[in-house]
Order: sequence, then C-alpha cells, then structure tokens
Amino acid sequence: MGKVKSSIITSILVIAVVVLTFFATVSFNLIGSNGVKRYNSFLSSIHLGSDLTGEAYSLLYPEGVISSARYNLVVNDSDSGEKDEYQNYDKHGGVYVNKDKMGEELKASVRADAEIIRDRLGEKGYSSFTVSIEDDYVIKISLPTDYTYSAYRNKNTESRSESLQIVSHAVQYLTLDGDMSLRDGTSGAPVLKSTEDFASYFKKIDKYQMGGNHAVRMVLTDEGFEKINKIITAQESGNAVVYVGDTSLGLQFTYGTALTDKTLMYQAEQSYASDFAILMSSVKSGNQISNNYYDADGVKEPGIVSVTSVFGEYAAIYLAITLLLVTVGAIVYSIVKYKKLGLVCALMVLSYALTIIITALLLGIQITIAGALTALIGLALLVFSNSIVFEAIRKETALGRTIQAAVKVGYKKSLFTILDLHIVMLIVAIVTGIIGAGEVAACGLILFIATVASYVLYWFTRFMWYVLSSPVRDKFKFCGFAREDLDDED
Repeated sequence: MGKVKSSIITSILVIAVVVLTFFATVSFNLIGSNGVKRYNSFLSSIHLGSDLTGEAYSLLYPEGVISSARYNLVVNDSDSGEKDEYQNYDKHGGVYVNKDKMGEELKASVRADAEIIRDRLGEKGYSSFTVSIEDDYVIKISLPTDYTYSAYRNKNTESRSESLQIVSHAVQYLTLDGDMSLRDGTSGAPVLKSTEDFASYFKKIDKYQMGGNHAVRMVLTDEGFEKINKIITAQESGNAVVYVGDTSLGLQFTYGTALTDKTLMYQAEQSYASDFAILMSSVKSGNQISNNYYDADGVKEPGIVSVTSVFGEYAAIYLAITLLLVTVGAIVYSIVKYKKLGLVCALMVLSYALTIIITALLLGIQITIAGALTALIGLALLVFSNSIVFEAIRKETALGRTIQAAVKVGYKKSLFTILDLHIVMLIVAIVTGIIGAGEVAACGLILFIATVASYVLYWFTRFMWYVLSSPVRDKFKFCGFAREDLDDED
C-alpha cells in the first residue's frame, strides 16, 4: 500500500470518528424556524438509573389508613364532613388507623399485596426498584424515573414529562386490586354472570413486540372464544370493555363483530402494553391485590413524588468527568508509550466509547454507576489486549525481524492469550445477563457488548498496523519499535 492510500484511509477513519464523537457527546442550541431549538447528543439521550438522576416514589394507604398530615388537616377543620369519622382512628407510628380495621389481619393483607406488587414490578425489567412497608400498614414503591440526562437537567422538558407519566402509569395500573371482568362500555354493567370467571377464558396474556410495534397479546381458550363471540354477536352496537377491579383498561370487544382468531392484539405504547399485560397475567394467575389503596390525600389514583439521587444533583456529571478522565488517561498512556501507534490506540478507544454509547441508546439500556464501571472493564480489556500484542511485536522487532514480520509473528503468538481473555469475559457476561435481573442483567449486556467491541477493535488495530507501516521505508524501525543494534530512533 502506497503512502497516499495510507494517508487517505487514515484521514477518512479519523474524520469519521471525530465527527461521530462530536455528535455523540456535544449538545448545542439550534436556530430553527420556531425559535431556538436544541440538539441533544447521543450521550445526553441515554436513559440513566436512579443512582444518577433520582427516583420517583409513591405511598399507598389501604382503606382505613390515613396519613398524619391528612388526619390533622381534617380534625382541625370545623367544616369537614369527615371530622366525626376520624374520631374512630388511632395513631400508629406516622399514620392513623381505623380502630375497626387495626390489627394483624390488615397488616398481613398489606404484606401479601406488597409481594404481589413486587412481583409485578419485577417483570417490568427496571434496573432497580424497591417495595417496602412503612408503619406496618403503608406500602412504599420506589422506581427509577428513567430520565435521560437532557431531561434531568430540564433541557428536554417533553421527555421529562413523558418519563414521569410512564412511571405514574406503572404505579397506577400495577397496584390495581380486584378480579378481571368484562363490562358493557356504556353502562359499565357486567356482561358475564357472577358465577363465570372471565380470567379463565384466557390461555395466555403477554406483551408482544415486532418491528417497533408493541401490543397486549391475549390468547383465548376454546371455551373463551365461543363465549365471547356469543356475547359480542348478540348486540349490534357498542362494545364490551375489559376491567380489573373497577378500572377500565380500555381493551374492547366490538359488538356485532365476531372474532375470527383466538389470538387478540391490542396495540399500545411500549410501557403501557407492558403494564396491561403484566397486570392481566398476574390477575389471571390468581394474584389479586385484596385492598383498595389511596395516596396521602385520599385519591384513588396514587401520585408519585420525584426526588434527587442520593449521590447528589450532579452525580451524572461527576460520573461523566470520571469516564472522560479515564478515557483520556488511556489515550495519553498509549501515545507516550507507542508514539504514532498510540494515535491508533486513541482511535480505537474513541471507537469503543462510541460503540457503547450508540448501542446503549439504540437498545434502550439504562446506564447506572455499575453499568458505567462495567463499560470501563471493557475499555481496560481493549487497552490490555493491545498492550500484550504490542509488547510481543516489540520483542520480535528487537530480534531483527522487519516490522511486517514482527507484526505477523507477534499477533500469532498472542492470539490464544487474547482469545482466552475475551472468551472468559463473554462467558461471564452471558451468565450474568441470564441469571441476573434488573441492574445486574443490564451490566451483563453491557459487558457482552464491550467484550465483542474490544475483540473487533483489537483486530482493527491489526489492520491499522498494515495501513501505517506499509509505506515506511526502513522496515526495521517504526514508532519506537527497532532492532537492538540500531541506536537511532525514528
């Protein structure tokens, strides 16, 4: 390969990586037709875990239990119609409990409900969440807000609002009590006899995804198919709606239109489809929540409160600075030790960082501190792999081989060491991803991507050896690699 071709290939690669790095990491304002708009970088558009951007929590009070704030507000209000009723409440920790309901029976039912809620939330795949019981009677749910950095810093208010809405929807529907039923869409009256179990008419309920579309998939049993067809064809207009407890899920059967397939699809936004499928599958399995729950103000639909990360408001920034320093350190180390080849290492390090950023964005991986540290393990693997083969090449060059011969022998001798390292890391990644859940599973996926990226870029470094060394005239010294009997340096 000639010097001109070598320069062209190198220039194209450098420009491509630099441009991608710029758009991946730098956000800036744009002047649009409707005023100032903002471009949010790939990095600022990745969803972050609660340890970086905080969490949203909700307190669920079962019927007969109220907060101290609400109790004091009502009993001190002479015009309140609930004042007399609250005289029958006794203080228990930070709450007030109706004397008629206070006791182990209510406590036990709250604990059982908390377990069901924990199981339902576990199926959502959150990086982290907690379901705990406070004051024996109150269930506290803490979920990651799933903000992107731009949303967390209020640079993208629309995304911030959507994230909170998604969390609120999950809390509202995954804490619904009661059985699944089919009711008339106009009157709300049941269209099945009280002796019939509507949930038993379904063989399977889950979330379905294909080509970017998401839906609740409901597979009817033979009996269910016949029964529902009989109901919906008996009338000509209107619809029958699926309920859980007293809440409509909006999933409808149109009167006058017979079903032709036992598999029903109800398309919905990704998170909402997941909520409905998890809720209905849980109820179908017999895991019904037994208590009605309200928020601290007595509202049936529990609200959420967003709080800052325990590591502080700037946790994401501190993490980004740490990652930047480590990346720059790896680049400087490579340049100092391997001169021009250090620039190749710098190119590989940037390519690795771009791979992690772009795949995390495309796959919707929620990055946490543990996930970021896992990505650094992959970076260390890449740098270490290149160091091993570079030192092997240095030894071969010192023995009198030409650069091309030394590269060929050095890569051959170090191949099994490098391969073993990457195979071990892949096994760890796969096992972690399969066995783990939530944040652990996410770390397994990140480690898998990082290991594959490291191995591919390791061989891409081999290609750059060829590109850069081909036009070199002195085949016995290059970038500090030289025979021991040659005192002059390049």
